[in-house]
Amino acid sequence: MISRAGVAGALLAAVLITAACASGTPTRTTQPQGGLGGTTGATGVGLKATWVLANPSGLLGLDEKGQVIGAIVNLPPQSAPATPALAPSGKAIVFALTPQTDPKTGFGSDLYEVNLDGSNLHPLLQHEADNVFYSTPRLDPTGNVLYFQRTAGIIEGGQYVRNDYSIERMDLRTGERKKLLVDGGDFGIPPAADRLIYVHLTEGQPDTLWTSNVDGSDARPFFGKDKWFYLQAPRFAPSGCRLVFSAAGHSATRMIGGKAGYAHLGIPSDLDLVQCDNSGLRTIATTVDDVDPAWSPDSTQIAYVATGGLFVVTVGDGSTRTVTQGKDFFFGGLVWLK
Repeated sequence: MISRAGVAGALLAAVLITAACASGTPTRTTQPQGGLGGTTGATGVGLKATWVLANPSGLLGLDEKGQVIGAIVNLPPQSAPATPALAPSGKAIVFALTPQTDPKTGFGSDLYEVNLDGSNLHPLLQHEADNVFYSTPRLDPTGNVLYFQRTAGIIEGGQYVRNDYSIERMDLRTGERKKLLVDGGDFGIPPAADRLIYVHLTEGQPDTLWTSNVDGSDARPFFGKDKWFYLQAPRFAPSGCRLVFSAAGHSATRMIGGKAGYAHLGIPSDLDLVQCDNSGLRTIATTVDDVDPAWSPDSTQIAYVATGGLFVVTVGDGSTRTVTQGKDFFFGGLVWLK
């Protein structure tokens, strides 16, 4: 899932599919034969970085002041990484990548892994057909099972009909795949890896969060009848079983802050926090734009990029500080390393 402003990610895939089909014959750049061809960036950038930022500028390492210290790995021109996550080993990043058009499989996005030192860039899953987009790669604690979201444009009679959305998993040892959920967007997996919490889509639009067992069974609304105008990026804390997500336009009648009311009104987005048992929903910060939040390793702070800045929110009191500002910080996905 991406921001309403057009951040690269799963919904961008849907927009690209729709635009391509609507225009009839989109202009595309052909990728040379022979694979992705990425090269290692500045030596050991990821080992020195406090954050990793994925945006159209690349897979970037940031220091504790938010300054770009280099690329983790040099990706091919006109490719864009998104939705990064730290592998369970703590030594690698998994991410989605939209490269130039493949002459055999067409336009789409793939899932990759690379070590923090920039070595061993390799695909985990590559799109098999035109207008197939993979995003939000997440590994289980063993590192052997990959969970991901798939968006595919359905073309009938040469005309775009709809997008199909699903959450799937693949055993990296055997290649066995299983579709777990339909109408599923961006999602999170808690450290215990016993469930999924995901953005539920109705006619391609997010309405609320749903939950299921990790195998996709017992899928149901997480918030009952609560609805949002928009929401994305459910992210579990590394400890304590708390969930943060980016949302706007929440209507509810539950008790919030000791009285009946709303977690959020209007269009600007918030960071909303809730316990895994669906208790304690509260807004902890206003972000203006939709964001992809990243927890600190100790689960006390949350970082995000938006509106040209890198910001950190203290969960306890909701205070927000600006780490840095600049052209690289209008949107993107973060991983907080240390």
